[in-house]
Amino acid sequence: MISHKKLKELHDKAYNSGYDTRLKAADDMFFAWISQWDDTYLAESDLGYRGEFNILRKAMRQITTDLISNPIQVDFDPVDETDDSGADLLDGMYRADMRNNKAQEAIKNTNQEAITCGVGAWELVTEYKTNKMGDERQIVTRQPLYEANNNVMWDPNAKSLDKSEAKYVSCLVPYSEDGYEELKEEILEDGEFIDKEVAGGDGSNFGTPESSYAFPWINASKLIYVTRFYYREKIKVTFLTYQDMYGDETTIKKDDLKDYEEELAQRDAQLVNEKVIQRYQVTQYIASGEGILSREIIAGEHIPVIPQYGETQYIEGERTYEGIVRLAKDPQRLRNFQMSYLADIVSRSAREKPIFTAEQIQGYEDMYEVGGSENNFPYLKQNTYDANGQPLPLGAVGGIKAPEVPPALAQMMGETRAAVDDVAGAGLPADITDVDLSGKALSQLNKRLDMQSYTYQDNAKYAHRRDGEVYASMIKDIKDTEEEVTLMKVDGAKSKETINKREVIFTDDGLENQITNDMTSMSFEVFADVGPMYESIKAQSKEEIKELLNSGQLDPETHSILLNEYLMMTDGVAFKDLRDYSRKKLIMMGVKPPETDEEKAMVEQAQNAPKEPDSSMIMAQAEMKKGEADLLEQQNRQQEMQLTANKMQLEAQGRIEKQQSETNLNVAKINQEQQKIDNTARDNANKNALTLTQMEVDAGLELNKQMQANKV
Repeated sequence: MISHKKLKELHDKAYNSGYDTRLKAADDMFFAWISQWDDTYLAESDLGYRGEFNILRKAMRQITTDLISNPIQVDFDPVDETDDSGADLLDGMYRADMRNNKAQEAIKNTNQEAITCGVGAWELVTEYKTNKMGDERQIVTRQPLYEANNNVMWDPNAKSLDKSEAKYVSCLVPYSEDGYEELKEEILEDGEFIDKEVAGGDGSNFGTPESSYAFPWINASKLIYVTRFYYREKIKVTFLTYQDMYGDETTIKKDDLKDYEEELAQRDAQLVNEKVIQRYQVTQYIASGEGILSREIIAGEHIPVIPQYGETQYIEGERTYEGIVRLAKDPQRLRNFQMSYLADIVSRSAREKPIFTAEQIQGYEDMYEVGGSENNFPYLKQNTYDANGQPLPLGAVGGIKAPEVPPALAQMMGETRAAVDDVAGAGLPADITDVDLSGKALSQLNKRLDMQSYTYQDNAKYAHRRDGEVYASMIKDIKDTEEEVTLMKVDGAKSKETINKREVIFTDDGLENQITNDMTSMSFEVFADVGPMYESIKAQSKEEIKELLNSGQLDPETHSILLNEYLMMTDGVAFKDLRDYSRKKLIMMGVKPPETDEEKAMVEQAQNAPKEPDSSMIMAQAEMKKGEADLLEQQNRQQEMQLTANKMQLEAQGRIEKQQSETNLNVAKINQEQQKIDNTARDNANKNALTLTQMEVDAGLELNKQMQANKV
């Protein structure tokens, strides 16, 4: 964190660095868009007419068109090169965000300023996707920084084209007094600055009591400057990793621990790892000369301001820059002077002026005034005698010839026009004038026109590569939860994809949590290159396909493929159904892969559906069926013979089993009779044994009775 005093000191360093270059750039902007006659040239010119014949504007439009028609293509590649899905996702998200109207305005303004004065810039900011309560989803947008030559001031120690090593940058916005007061009411809490210096006098100078700052925070027009000041510094961040009872791990910043304590307690998560890393932190200050209005740490590790240069060079410790206006000023001024001088000559009378004495036309002056000869006078009158009766000469006593255009002026004007074209690079190649060009000729024309704007396109490439780096860094910070995002392909087709999706998968070790499309853990390299716009590619491709279709050297299948490709590129609402039909045709032919669920279902249904065979296939199938019928007949005969044999075998086996059954029955009867005999004998023996036992008992009782009697 820096103080208000430190902020203004750093701002002064940036303000003093490149001051002369900024003045020249401001003069270029004034010359191109406001007036080409400044005070110096107005004072030195005695022309009655001072016109502007701006041929610079054509050159500016040409280069601007080249940049629009050949936008910079930004691609993301994973650092570890293990998975390209994350890079493809980021490519689609980047293209979708760049189609935003704000982004388009920012890029257009930057291109125009870089072409005009040599430098432009835009800014990346985060904002909520919707204004709904509870919706914390954020997106990255871009906004223009107008008059970057005056209002964007960089750390003077930053030498690179993209300012990637800069520690700070100041982005100024002028406010009226009323606008400034409204801004303070909107931002300040309780009307108090976060940090401020003691103002001197009545506070109107917005400075210290000594007023020692170089930059005037209030200018002569009473405009008050407010800066969005970005300060980048290296910090240490402690990350804590917690693991719950299910083995799921959560990594959070130590500073954010209070926001997750309740959730971690519910999951019974325990601290398993603590890691300290170094990273960059960017703080945005909104400040005036009075004090700091707000202070906020922004997403990402980079300053979100993207500079774009025109012609540039680093000289004597400072970066100088210029657009096409700088070198074209003198020939443009000369052309304005020449055309104004020519108009001044033409504005004078185009006929000779006769000279009369006052006495000759006395009383008839109205006939000889400007426009008098056009008043349908049938004749002009002249006095014959003067007041003394003396005769006057008849006719004019003399005349003044109409001014002539100097012969050298016409030649000089041609040279001046050529000088402007040479300096600014305006105009088409002289040998290419046919508007109905073939595909090859169109390609050659584009290459030759690219030479006029190559420097601007090349420097724009550095700007967009830097934009991709800043964008990826901001996305890692704001896209940390599960969310459905919009993707866009090169051809403009949109789709939806879910990022940071948590899923439970089955592994050899059991159930595991997996995060699909985890944007927070990915690292990317950014590449940028100049390429034609999709519409330009489509136009050129159509011409080339048209030539191939008309060549008559294509087989039917290739002709059909190219014809459907051509129809897909045909614009207009009336061709929508035809474009859809051609796309489905190409998908079914295997030329284009299916993308939507409907297209995938269509392909799957076609693959599973029976195909209509041709005549040879029908004959082959007939022969195959005949052979199958013969084989089936033979198999049936074999089956009948086998059935007969089986029947005979079963009958013989039945007879054997019957005889065996009868024999077994007789044996059973014999065994049963023998069992009866045995049972009868056993019963008789048991009865005899019982009888003998009873007799022995009776004898014992009788003997015992007699013994008792004898005792008595």
